[in-house]
Amino acid sequence: MNTEQPLLDLDKLRERFDNDEELLAEIFAVFASEAPGRRSGMEAALAGGNLPNLAGMAHSLKGVAATMFAEPLRQAAYALELAARSGDATTTAAALPVVLERLAAVVACLPA
Repeated sequence: MNTEQPLLDLDKLRERFDNDEELLAEIFAVFASEAPGRRSGMEAALAGGNLPNLAGMAHSLKGVAATMFAEPLRQAAYALELAARSGDATTTAAALPVVLERLAAVVACLPA
């Protein structure tokens, strides 16, 4: 049995937004357009040692991922948020690539 979660649960997302494909297309476009800024912002915060700022960005991404039913991304963002809030730079540095990988994967799987 495959217990892996999908990167994005499109069925639940469509249900949440009443199968409004136009609205979903707009949501996907906004998410995809914001991804590079999220990436660069989180990388810059880590490089600058600004863990409180990074925690805030991870928290924001966690919420967006939850709204989009992107559970693996939500979980990774939550782990990054916790690490950054604790001030543990080593764990934070290890958690960020996981978030960035999952963020890119969600963007790549969005319907065109």
